[in-house]
Amino acid sequence: MIKKIRNSLRGQMIISIMGTFFILVVSTTYILFSARNLQTILDQSFERERFIKSIQEDLIKFQTPLLEYLSTMSSNALSQILIDSQMLRSKIPDHQIISSNKIELRERELYSLINSYLDLADSAIEEKRARDILGYIGLYDEMSALLSYINSEIDIISAGRFLNQLELFEVFIGKSGNIQLWNLLFIIFISIFTVLLLLWSMEKITHPLIRMSSMAGELSSGNFSIADIESSPVYEIDHLVVAFNQMKNEIRLYIEEIHWQEKIKQEYMRERIRNMNMEGLIRRMEIYTLQAQMNPHFLFNTLNTGMQLAIVEGAERTGEYIEYLAQLFRHIIRNKDVIVPLRHEIEGINYYFYILRVRFAKKIDLVLDYKEEMLDQYKVPVSIFQPLVENCVIHAFKNIKGTLSIIVRVEMKDERLILSVTDNGSGIEPEIAEKLLNPQPIDESALSRAMGLENVIQRLYFFYPDDPDIVKIETGFDKGIAQGSAPGTRIIISIDPRRPPCIEF
Repeated sequence: MIKKIRNSLRGQMIISIMGTFFILVVSTTYILFSARNLQTILDQSFERERFIKSIQEDLIKFQTPLLEYLSTMSSNALSQILIDSQMLRSKIPDHQIISSNKIELRERELYSLINSYLDLADSAIEEKRARDILGYIGLYDEMSALLSYINSEIDIISAGRFLNQLELFEVFIGKSGNIQLWNLLFIIFISIFTVLLLLWSMEKITHPLIRMSSMAGELSSGNFSIADIESSPVYEIDHLVVAFNQMKNEIRLYIEEIHWQEKIKQEYMRERIRNMNMEGLIRRMEIYTLQAQMNPHFLFNTLNTGMQLAIVEGAERTGEYIEYLAQLFRHIIRNKDVIVPLRHEIEGINYYFYILRVRFAKKIDLVLDYKEEMLDQYKVPVSIFQPLVENCVIHAFKNIKGTLSIIVRVEMKDERLILSVTDNGSGIEPEIAEKLLNPQPIDESALSRAMGLENVIQRLYFFYPDDPDIVKIETGFDKGIAQGSAPGTRIIISIDPRRPPCIEF
């Protein structure tokens, strides 16, 4: 509770005011004490002078009732004489310090003379009572002479003391100057301390407010990444700082959430557009497939009739060829899935390889490299191999002499399924390869390329939009192939089996 009050704004102001008031009281008390100390020193220096002067005045005053009594024997005068005599005797010190100082020796002698003067006054009163006129007149004359001597001694003692006071006065002036200097330094120190105390209190109050004003300007310009304001030792200001920091962080989180929602919305819209494009492509592929099917039953029956006719005529190889061709058509038409097991693609490419071996028995070397245990373990987009191999036959081997080679390979590397089609054909120019790797919009012209290399690349980008390394094209044009040799091309498809395609049918 005490700490809370001490750290509150009201408590700070009360402490500052009370501290300043206390310092002013202390400084005023010190100045008053110094002045009283100087006054005490000054009074002590003149105390003995006043004491002797008071005795001199009392002796002069004592003469009046004494003369009245000796003249009239007035009882009132006698009473006043007794009172004054008792008072004078009480002022004379009983024990006097023996000193070698001449002034003090004269003072001791002065007290003895005063006692003698009072004794003569008592004798004169007795002579007056005895009516001895000559006796009390003689005593009075002696008293007058003694009083005159006493007065002269008092003047001498006063003069001597005054000379001594002149020497002490210089010391007094020095002490007075030192006291005044210390008073000035004390006042300056207290004033500086008071100003620093007030500035310190103001700094604790105003610094967080200035920081908040600066941060408000930063927030108004949209900068919410600035650091929080440090806490204040003032209780009320600290509450304001905490609330301001909380408001800033909540606004920042709210804006980040709005940006995140906007980003999700944009991603959703892009996904919808991508899905719509994919659906359009699938629909066009279905149209193309239906157009290519013509009448599947009529086509299969016709191929079966040709195969039986070849067998009857003894052309067994022709019958086998027609049988594989029918199996290839059936393989293409029967499966409507977009994502199929790897075995489905390997079976289709086996059928297609058989037909190519019959067509190009001596010109094309066909290699299919894979592991049997992988066929049912992984899935791939449908019709991923056959368009690539067909692209090699149609485009890569133009104007190429000698043995032609196509290698289809399936392997695992760095936890990714690697599908590659390699040929030793004429290769693809880097500009064309770069254009093929950039996704093209779906339009009516895509029907003419529905089963080509560009279509395969587009479908891969549709299925794996967040994987920029899904497909690559390697060609010998940028490898410094010697003139006259075929540069060749390799299409590499790298699929992460842990990441499912974005669209499954």
